[in-house]
Amino acid sequence: PSVHPTAIIDDGASIGEGTKIWHFSHISAGAKIGQDCVFGQNTMVANDVVIGSNVKVQNNVAIY
Repeated sequence: PSVHPTAIIDDGASIGEGTKIWHFSHISAGAKIGQDCVFGQNTMVANDVVIGSNVKVQNNVAIY
């Protein structure tokens, strides 16, 4: 994965190959993200959320 230096990835989060996480995003512990996804700036994925492959999440979106 490609993770911007300002993004926070909690221990226990799983991020698939080819996924991009942009500025100020937060991926919480236990979250599972598939391959080739894009998370725009300031996005948040809560604990234990599962997201498939080839998903694009626009800026400023939180998924619980």
